[in-house]
Amino acid sequence: MSQLLRIKCPSCGTVQDIAANGPCQKCSTALNLPEDGVIQIYRMGSPLGVAVGMSIYLNEVPLGHLANAESIRIPVAYGHYKLHMTHGMNRKCKDAEFDVTPQERIVCLKAHLKMGLITNTVVIEKVAAETMPPL
Repeated sequence: MSQLLRIKCPSCGTVQDIAANGPCQKCSTALNLPEDGVIQIYRMGSPLGVAVGMSIYLNEVPLGHLANAESIRIPVAYGHYKLHMTHGMNRKCKDAEFDVTPQERIVCLKAHLKMGLITNTVVIEKVAAETMPPL
């Protein structure tokens, strides 16, 4: 797994994974990674071979997809965040709300699909860093 960070271009809105500050791949606007904190999300493998990716929304801002058994890191400024993820056409999610602070600069989350009788639900849980798979 690469050490790339996911960021959304403030100019053109393109979501991309980059290693360091540099130009946007689409519009060449300078991208500056926030240095306050990082949100790391791991999309756990799905039961029954359901391997459709999940869409990521951080404070209602779309940040692309996360494939089955994949991890990403999103650099963020200090503040309060709400993470919502969807699975295919299913929008049902138990959102995670958390704060990124100087005392808690790295927030680790695991997302998985809870199979239901009629619909499935995406469950996002805050976890300790040592339970996350290596990047």
